[in-house]
Amino acid sequence: MVVRLLDHTADIGFEVEAESLEGLFQAALKGLLAVMFQNPPEGGKKGRRLTLWAEDLDTLLVRYLNELIYLIQTKGFVPGKAKVSIREEEGGYRLEAHLRGEPFQEAFGFQGEVKSTTFHGLYVGQEGGRWRARVILDV
Repeated sequence: MVVRLLDHTADIGFEVEAESLEGLFQAALKGLLAVMFQNPPEGGKKGRRLTLWAEDLDTLLVRYLNELIYLIQTKGFVPGKAKVSIREEEGGYRLEAHLRGEPFQEAFGFQGEVKSTTFHGLYVGQEGGRWRARVILDV
């Protein structure tokens, strides 16, 4: 799993890569956490489940990250680990994620609010047998 932060005017982004599509979405959580926290949790005692659907993988990744932002900033739940399952269905993709995390804590070193994940500069694709994504966040 690889995570690289990107500088972008008025926004911030990251690139991730993984061997599988599920691994890519798990890495995207790590990318989001790297933007938001200095010391994010690596897992946690609390659990949450997510089920999302989208017509394409770009939209699915945006919805997934926006849901994670909502859980962190509105519900005070910081997921440190995700087990993700993605399956193609008629007309789109379904994601199921089992999140493990902790309540929001000062010790995580919150670095600032993220408004949302954008479609600007978004990329999700497979290259050379590996999955890659580029994400820009509105901060």
